[in-house]
Amino acid sequence: MERTILRASGAFEKTEVGDNFSSWNECIGARVGEVVQAPDKSLELWCDEEGLLCEREFNFAASVLAMRPIVGDVIVFYPEDIK
Repeated sequence: MERTILRASGAFEKTEVGDNFSSWNECIGARVGEVVQAPDKSLELWCDEEGLLCEREFNFAASVLAMRPIVGDVIVFYPEDIK
């Protein structure tokens, strides 16, 4: 399925990503991923759970969406996409 990727560099792209969490982790360079919900619950972000520990680059756009610090690349999706 095609997903929107928000890069830490500020770029965004649509790319084909598999439908399992291990392929999502591979896409964003994470060992362990986690779902971060936007405050209005309209979007969810697949983020690197260990990103802060790895001192990855701050992702301004993702942080604005989540209203909390997010680092590294993220995948943006709708909650109904995986439930």
